[in-house]
Amino acid sequence: MTSRPPQRKRAKRTLLAVSVTVGLLSCLWVMRFLWLQVFHTEGALPPMSRVPQVPAGATVTDESMECASGGCWRTITVVPAAGQSPQDLAREMGLTQEQTLPPTLLDPMSVYLGAKPKDGELVLHLGYR
Repeated sequence: MTSRPPQRKRAKRTLLAVSVTVGLLSCLWVMRFLWLQVFHTEGALPPMSRVPQVPAGATVTDESMECASGGCWRTITVVPAAGQSPQDLAREMGLTQEQTLPPTLLDPMSVYLGAKPKDGELVLHLGYR
């Protein structure tokens, strides 16, 4: 009886390790997806990566979390650049109307995104649908 060459054994171990890792990551993703589907109204917030990029010159002055009977959401206050109105800032950020962002690989839920001018600032609201 001959033994397998060491290179073949190593390749088999590597393939097994990669398969197990991918399987575990897939299970974690499915668990997060199911958790968000069932409990998304229980305080879950979309990650900051889902917030649109704030243009140069504009400044984020406040970030907070608010909750009500329908769930929780992020509230982000942005001060426009000098000489820019909140409406112009909303237009530049692509937030002239409320929108629903589709799920992503790392965040498997739809995200509500809206913006409203208030007292010379632009207030963004971001939460799960």
